Amino acid sequence: MSLGVEATGSPGAPAIVFLHGVAASSWMWWRQVPAFADHLCLAVDLPGHGRSRDVPWVSLADAAGQVAALVRARTATGRAHVVGLSLGGHVALTLLEHHPDVVDRAVVSGVTAEPWPHRWLLGPQVWLTTRQLRNRRLVEAQARSLGLPPEVQGAFTDTVLAMDPRTYRRITTEVAGYGLPRSLRTVRTPTLVLAGGRESAAIRRAVQLIPAVVPGATGRVVPGVGHGWNVEAPELFTATVRAWIEGFPPAPG
Repeated sequence: MSLGVEATGSPGAPAIVFLHGVAASSWMWWRQVPAFADHLCLAVDLPGHGRSRDVPWVSLADAAGQVAALVRARTATGRAHVVGLSLGGHVALTLLEHHPDVVDRAVVSGVTAEPWPHRWLLGPQVWLTTRQLRNRRLVEAQARSLGLPPEVQGAFTDTVLAMDPRTYRRITTEVAGYGLPRSLRTVRTPTLVLAGGRESAAIRRAVQLIPAVVPGATGRVVPGVGHGWNVEAPELFTATVRAWIEGFPPAPG
């Protein structure tokens, strides 16, 4: 069973793959995709999400393998720029680890680079979150609190409510234990690692930890933004991605 993907643009144009966060889907790139009309945009639904909700989540490595297969099948060159946020950022890092040949340049935002502390608290936290994910009124309120326009609030709500709580649990447990693999030391793919200035200390540390391991990586903290800054500050996010994939250095941060 193949991954769901929203494809826009010319099949022969340079490709960008967008990888979303947990409990989201390709809808979350609605502000970025139109801005890259000069590219082939492939906004992927990761396993267990959106149109891929019937594709089981196995692991980060499995998801990265499926994304690599999609890039090889759907692009003119078998390569693409990759943009990943949160869970999508972890999938992008795993793609660099196992399938660097399919990645031209990468942008990774909102990831951790070391196992979470106090993981013994994870069980109760996940239990509470999965209960909240089943409550339509709470999910609709969250959509409004994120400042999503009405035409996107429905997609957000439907995606969250359709997600299997077991999938959320598996993903969260795996990401909580994530540590940078030694094999990334050989990856020279130009990779921009970003964190919002209002994100957790662990995510902000990743902008230093990842470039210390990955030869092709550069890290920056973006002042004043939070975890989902592609929605919070879409123009800034889009401009940052475009500058990086066009080969310009990131602004100091």
